[in-house]
Amino acid sequence: MDWQHGYHAESTYTCGFYRELAPAWLDFAALLKGQPSPRWTGSESFRYLELGSGMGLGLCLLAAAHPEGEFTGVDFQPDHILHSRRLSQALQLTNIRFLEADFLQLAAAPAELEGNHHYVVAHGIATWIAAPIRKALLELAAIALRPGGLFYCSYNTLPGWLAAFPLQQLAWIESQRRSSTPTGAAEAVRQASSTLQSLLGSPEHPSALAQGLPGLRDRIAALATMDTAYLVQEYINEGWQPLAAHTFHSLVAGHKLRFVASATLPDNFHPLLPDNIRETVINEPDPLIRESLQDLAINQSFRRDIFCRGSYALSSTELADHFKGLRFRRQEAPDQETYVFSSNFGQITASQELCAGIETSLAEGPLGFAELLERHGLTLPRLAQLLSLLLHAGRVGLDRGQSLQAASQRCAHAHTVLGELQLAGRPYGFRPVASLGSAVSFSLPEALLEQALHSNPDADPLPALTAGLAALERNLLGDPAEVLATYRRRRPDLVALGLLPG
Repeated sequence: MDWQHGYHAESTYTCGFYRELAPAWLDFAALLKGQPSPRWTGSESFRYLELGSGMGLGLCLLAAAHPEGEFTGVDFQPDHILHSRRLSQALQLTNIRFLEADFLQLAAAPAELEGNHHYVVAHGIATWIAAPIRKALLELAAIALRPGGLFYCSYNTLPGWLAAFPLQQLAWIESQRRSSTPTGAAEAVRQASSTLQSLLGSPEHPSALAQGLPGLRDRIAALATMDTAYLVQEYINEGWQPLAAHTFHSLVAGHKLRFVASATLPDNFHPLLPDNIRETVINEPDPLIRESLQDLAINQSFRRDIFCRGSYALSSTELADHFKGLRFRRQEAPDQETYVFSSNFGQITASQELCAGIETSLAEGPLGFAELLERHGLTLPRLAQLLSLLLHAGRVGLDRGQSLQAASQRCAHAHTVLGELQLAGRPYGFRPVASLGSAVSFSLPEALLEQALHSNPDADPLPALTAGLAALERNLLGDPAEVLATYRRRRPDLVALGLLPG
């Protein structure tokens, strides 16, 4: 097998950011299950490793927001590493490095990464690579982590991906037929979806395939709105294999890593499951089987699991003390009449009075968990659940507290540079936020509007928006006036976060 090991590496991946990879988010998710942070304090220096760091944007954003952290990204695709290094240099980041390395080779000689990492993350890698590479990935995570360290690993799971098997298999076959053409992979996905569409029959007279896999038709229809780079990386991999939770957890356990929690916060609260399936799941005494039952009940398709190298069960007093050390802040919370949260469990309705009350309290400024407990007269589990839902919805954020000052200048510089690169055509649709220790989305239309409003606050910014998009050969999705109105509503929250000037 060549250096690609069956993984599609002829093109680069998308430039994304995933909030679940932020250190404070991982700490909070683990604490929900009684596991303390691998750091003694929120401002303690730490080491952070990303296996499969892709284009490097996400890791650079975290490095900008955490000057106290030491970040390492590993990827075997030289185009990814070149891009990552150039980006980190442009952002003037001194606490980050990128290594071009193969997981197999690195696992055979792991001295470069051995020990003392507080966090190891691998997003969207484990079920897209061949089994020997996956084993090396897990081995590297175990080798790199210090005792008490957290390992985040996201992966495609079952039964949610069953409907996609024909599409992936046919796309892989088509890609082999077109392997000699520069655009073969993208053409393969398009041809596979077209062929399958013709095999489904009509909605009124579905074929046996459509009846057996009712989700396939919708999945094919959704491809038209998806980024081509994502589609190619998702489907054109020989080792592509969604895994059930119990299968993957068993593989990870073989490397001394124990499941702790889900980084998808609502998934940690089984009582939030729909009434008709809740009892069966909750009454299962085995934690791993319980996770499997949950996945079956909700047709789970993607998991963001957190594992630890050595667990430390906090006592009830210790757990309360750890929670009381957390601080929260309003993030982006437009007015709404009801608090209905979208989740893997379906739509979850929470108390209007309590959620609005928490957000009203945070509108005055960041507050600690203990202050929120006292103000709203809630139990610790109830407040933790409500904050998890608000965090999941992006309405509330984890506050960095005293660590903010050291990161603010770095994030401000990164915001400026990323804006310049974005306006020059780079796909950098996120900005680091020092107050959150994370990043938020900031689209090209928003960047153009902000530039226009900054240049001339009294002028109509829509002509500048239209001209800027035309210069970059981009189209605006939606009505320009509504895009502007949405940004005007959003901007005060971005100012409060410290991302934009008042």
